[in-house]
Amino acid sequence: MQQSNYYIVLFSLLLNLIVSSAIADEKKAPDNWGIIYGISNTLVDETTIDFDIKLRGNKFYFNNQSFLIKRNTMPIEDFFKSNNIEQAYIDLKKKQTLLEHSYNIKLKDNITYLQFDKNIDNSLLKQYVTQNRQALLLDDMLLLFGKNGKPVFYSKPYFEKEFIKQVPPLPTINVPFNQDDAFMLYQERVLKPLSIHFKNFLDLPWVAIYISGAKYPSISSIINPIFIDVSWDSGDVDSYLYLFSNDYKVLDKLVLFGYRTTTRGGPGGSGYMVGYHYFTIDKNYFIERRQRFEDETVEVQHFQVTKEGKFQELPVTSNCYSKLAVKDNKIHSTKSLLLTSQQANNYMRFESVRIDELYDITLTLNPANKKLCVNYQQAHSFTFGKAKSKQLFGDEKRYQQQVENFKEFNIDISDELEYIAFDNIDKSPLAKYLLNGNKAIYMNEMLFIVGENYLAAYRQPTVIELTYQE
Repeated sequence: MQQSNYYIVLFSLLLNLIVSSAIADEKKAPDNWGIIYGISNTLVDETTIDFDIKLRGNKFYFNNQSFLIKRNTMPIEDFFKSNNIEQAYIDLKKKQTLLEHSYNIKLKDNITYLQFDKNIDNSLLKQYVTQNRQALLLDDMLLLFGKNGKPVFYSKPYFEKEFIKQVPPLPTINVPFNQDDAFMLYQERVLKPLSIHFKNFLDLPWVAIYISGAKYPSISSIINPIFIDVSWDSGDVDSYLYLFSNDYKVLDKLVLFGYRTTTRGGPGGSGYMVGYHYFTIDKNYFIERRQRFEDETVEVQHFQVTKEGKFQELPVTSNCYSKLAVKDNKIHSTKSLLLTSQQANNYMRFESVRIDELYDITLTLNPANKKLCVNYQQAHSFTFGKAKSKQLFGDEKRYQQQVENFKEFNIDISDELEYIAFDNIDKSPLAKYLLNGNKAIYMNEMLFIVGENYLAAYRQPTVIELTYQE
């Protein structure tokens, strides 16, 4: 009998531990309904954004106050008429295409509404329900009404168990991967939509209006990477790399690409982007990203995915410059490489048709110091030389083709040409594109990287490109 009581007590303790753990996990979850959209010139401010709203059974929680509700149904037009907010219904109908496309909000003929009693009369909530103390529930979207019936939507948060269902249909993409690949996914509409209800789960602000994604192959049994694009109400799009556990809890995320405005010429001008405008992910998930700031400095950062599923920042070093920009530790990483505006803009520009394989390689050439800098980080010294063109190309057909190619730049290489030979460049990403693995043609102050099926021509930046002047 004593042994039986012992097992009962042990079972009770175990049950309490499981329940306590579940309650603790529930408290940790950001399960408040999040604001997603306001129309008809709705005043969406910090107050409405920070509302703490939860809906559980017949209880409605608003900023830690609890209110009893009843759920009723009626025709949607009757709801707006009876509450004397018909203009709000007209505005919603005008936005129906946007609401359905971006938020999956459908205005059905019959709707569910929440009926509050008089207990809300002395609370802030009274200002955000209709004159009949009602709010609208469209599936998992809550519609509150501010002054003059101006509608504001809130979404129920979805978490892991809902996210797992959305992963299998996502298209699979592979690494290596860069900003050009991301643009092609966006342009060709390869990415598949994810529910707007995942904004809390993905830790995105309310101004996100559309979420889409694609999955990479698993890094390990416990790390699942997913590429996610987020469209904002401003019209901009940001790209993120998320790392999920095997049960799709968020382990970490990293912004890869995104911009807000331009520095040169101000917002909407023709200048360089402000924000994350370049990234590469190699086959081992080593990541490089660059961020441009309003003062035109550029920060280069490196990250590696750890075995625990976190982004670990690695130090970035460079032997290209004797002095770098001065960092503000509140803005910049202590491990990053921060370039001055002149260093950041002093890269050679493509003069001919862009070669995609070379686009991710940034070159800075200093003829006076006989130094080439690759990707702002690795300097290579070089020497000048001359050679007979036929001997350098070593193939009659290739020789004839390059003679014709250089005519487009008003350069005659039919007899001889001038070149530069780089030292210790065999480990650079540039090496496989060079003649004999270490040579490029340099004539008329232009750099030419030539191969059997390509010719990439670079020029030095102009004064305006190097340092902007009003």
